[in-house]
Amino acid sequence: MPPAAVSRWFRFNENGTRFLIYLQSRTVPGFELPRLVRVNSRPGTIRPGPEDRRMYVVDAIRKAPYRDAFTGDYIWHPPYPKTKLRDAPVFPGPEGHFDYLQPGTRRFSAAAVYASVRCVLEIWEHFLGRRLPLVRERGQRKLEIIPQVTAVGDTAWSGEGFLEFGFAHRDPPQPYCENLDVVAHEVGHIILKRVIGAAPEGRLEFERRSHDEAGADLVSLVSILHFDRVIAAVLDQTRGKLFSVNILSQIGEYRLGQSGRRASRLTFHHRTMRAVARARKRQDKYTYAQPLLGAAFDILVEIYEAHLVRRGLISRDLADRSTEAAATAQPAIRRGFAARFKENPDGFADALRDATADFARLLARAWRKSRRTGVTFSRVASNIFAADVSLNRGRYGPIIRRAFARRRITVRVGRP
Repeated sequence: MPPAAVSRWFRFNENGTRFLIYLQSRTVPGFELPRLVRVNSRPGTIRPGPEDRRMYVVDAIRKAPYRDAFTGDYIWHPPYPKTKLRDAPVFPGPEGHFDYLQPGTRRFSAAAVYASVRCVLEIWEHFLGRRLPLVRERGQRKLEIIPQVTAVGDTAWSGEGFLEFGFAHRDPPQPYCENLDVVAHEVGHIILKRVIGAAPEGRLEFERRSHDEAGADLVSLVSILHFDRVIAAVLDQTRGKLFSVNILSQIGEYRLGQSGRRASRLTFHHRTMRAVARARKRQDKYTYAQPLLGAAFDILVEIYEAHLVRRGLISRDLADRSTEAAATAQPAIRRGFAARFKENPDGFADALRDATADFARLLARAWRKSRRTGVTFSRVASNIFAADVSLNRGRYGPIIRRAFARRRITVRVGRP
């Protein structure tokens, strides 16, 4: 399907195969229980594993990581040998569904991570307008997913042809493979590599890798916003004012650890390129990515507020004052949002859904163009601006330019 034919909204197949997944860490209040999802495969067509034509889960036992935990260098490569120790594949229930599995078991983890990968790919392949190749290596036809690798430690990673997951705080009851935020971030790296291409070597490599950390967080952000439970939780938490510290502004926090990550999320909205200059010298791609991520988050929130204004749910004056307010400042603005949210919470939810779709389409178009232009923060910002011109006749142009200008990221209008 050509990009021009992409529908604005994505919807899950209500007749698909059922799974249970956790949308966030189970330690996040309101997300203690798994949620039902349906992937776009007819019940009975997903094989034991789970496995399909594009990916398979291997519940490897006492597996050594494919990459070195300290350097990231490859030690060995998939596929995982059939002669090595593994748990039995997970079978579907009698009607072809996997939602019968009990949380807290390895079998549940295997099914949940498979479903999470499927959900993220379905969402983003919709907005990209095409199915992506998941593997490139000769001799490997499918993406390999390893749910629990203790030696990976307190992290998760993706590589050429595989995904591997450790445990939060190295705690076995907290497997990262059951956290959609974590899974979506790692799948995001695969998506970006397939859409934009491999990171170049040389002077542009660090900026590309920093971009991909921000981009993978944005893949996760858009993905979780396709679940009504997340939308309801974030709006209840913020009373409609998303310029605040909330579930969405803390996406990806696992990668820097729970301590310290929250503090960085309190400030990342306003970090400029000058503020993170030292991060480049020490090759800290996570900190260096913050201005780009903060600008993109602002764009999403301001698009959401534009939808609220368009629907008559808040005034233009309230929206204008909100975009300049710090997360903890100006309580009158928070009270204004709370009062309007109380009158029509469903309207606020619909505005956030529409904003998410608009935002995803901008990112998808910009990333496709980045394959030709190459990746620097300025080029990606310019590509987002150009995407808005193509998709929306420049409706969000002022929002986009303002968000990047705050971070000292240049938007070049009319860039080829």
